[in-house]
Amino acid sequence: MLRLTVIALGGVIFCVLVILNVGGYRYGVSDQAFYIPVVKQGLNPSLFPHDAALLAAQNQFFAFDNLFAPLIQFSGLTLPSAFLASYFVGLLVLYGATVAIGRSLYQSWWCVAALSAALTIRHRIPDTAVNTLEAYLHPRQLAFALGLVGVAVFLRGTTWLAVGAVAGAMLLHPTTAIWFAVLVGIAALVSDRESRQPILAIAGAGAAAAAVLLASTLREQIVVMNPSWTALLQTKDYLQATDWPLLTWFANLGFAAIVAAVYDYRRTLNLTTPRETGLVAGCAALLMLFLLSVPLAHSGVALIVQLQFSRIFWLLDIVAITYMVWLVIESPLNTTNKSSRLQVRYVGVALIFIAALSRGAYVSYFERSSHPLVEIDLPDTEWTAVMKWAEQKPIGTHFLVDPGHAWRYGSSVRAASGRDVYLEEIKDIGIAIYSDDIADRVSNRITELGDFSQLVPSRAKRLARRYHIDYLITEHPIELPLVHEQGSFLVYDLRTDARFAQRTRAYN
Repeated sequence: MLRLTVIALGGVIFCVLVILNVGGYRYGVSDQAFYIPVVKQGLNPSLFPHDAALLAAQNQFFAFDNLFAPLIQFSGLTLPSAFLASYFVGLLVLYGATVAIGRSLYQSWWCVAALSAALTIRHRIPDTAVNTLEAYLHPRQLAFALGLVGVAVFLRGTTWLAVGAVAGAMLLHPTTAIWFAVLVGIAALVSDRESRQPILAIAGAGAAAAAVLLASTLREQIVVMNPSWTALLQTKDYLQATDWPLLTWFANLGFAAIVAAVYDYRRTLNLTTPRETGLVAGCAALLMLFLLSVPLAHSGVALIVQLQFSRIFWLLDIVAITYMVWLVIESPLNTTNKSSRLQVRYVGVALIFIAALSRGAYVSYFERSSHPLVEIDLPDTEWTAVMKWAEQKPIGTHFLVDPGHAWRYGSSVRAASGRDVYLEEIKDIGIAIYSDDIADRVSNRITELGDFSQLVPSRAKRLARRYHIDYLITEHPIELPLVHEQGSFLVYDLRTDARFAQRTRAYN
């Protein structure tokens, strides 16, 4: 009973340290510019008539909205509350997986505690656009936590439960879960003789199903990207490992080197198990896959670019951290004296906890002191007030806003108001990874808009006629009919009576 109480208390401490290290939980930021709109669309399919094709280009690969929208309907929670609850559930799943992995590889609970604290220290996997932890709900984080559950239960001897956990992760975020499928699959083939034939059969069936999809509905993904498509994606420098600086290669390959070296050291001490050997073999397979993908991604093979093989290093990072914690806290490397070893263990655990707490306090109370630790809904700002006004407009109302509005004001038009927007540059370019047609759409809109700060009435009207835009939101005055003002934000009417009447009938 005492052990369960301590583990539960550890879960609370883990969540607190995570919140501190990410600078506080926030709703509606960053990649939620995509995930909030698709969930809203799942709740109300009539939303986003202008942007439906854009959202579908990425959403065709994900089932997150299909799972989350019914959950909200069933629970009766608001969307922000459901995201908050899911975020903390994800953290607790991650914590549980961490404890289980630690108990499989370590001999002491002190080392498990140190690993849990170490994993709260948020850091970026170099040039992969992945942080180990996020300040908001992201399906990628949920999938990663479930993938780690798969690793944990595999190490504890239950291969098929591990396969089930990875399958669940696949529903949440397939481009994260696929690497866990390789990791656990290779590990099972190497160390679990009884599961080899079924695993090979599942892999064969999965490959056949993927081939059918790629030859039919997903055939656009096996083309070579044309120059205009690749030019648009130049800002996404994490897509091409050939563009990495030498330091990034050193850092990411360093994860693999740590795994190999510490595993070999543990093997000389007779501490490894067959399943641990399988897990390290899975890490080696992931590294080989990444190296094979580099020339193909450089050649512009769409599917290889879209799978973002560099995120393999997220998995290698966590295995490397797991081994490094053992090396510092529990290994006999530093001393053979039992009393001295205990002192090293206690000091090591204390230092890791102090590092996690100190970094978290700095991030939350100095770097991001203007934000509360938990921000359940959109903050009460002038931008949010404008978005509430926009939300009252009919479905299908189309807005023209600064293309950088999501990072500039804190949330995107689609996420904050549930209404269409001409361009949200950062997210729209990210979605363009998945479709040549969407890449053309985004490129054309960037070119036609030009410098938003220099927008003049004639160009605004021309864009409105071509793209059926209803309102312009700016912070600089322009000679158009002003219909709403909220602090520094000015909303101008771009409608014509005849077009508006026709579109209102169509969307209502």
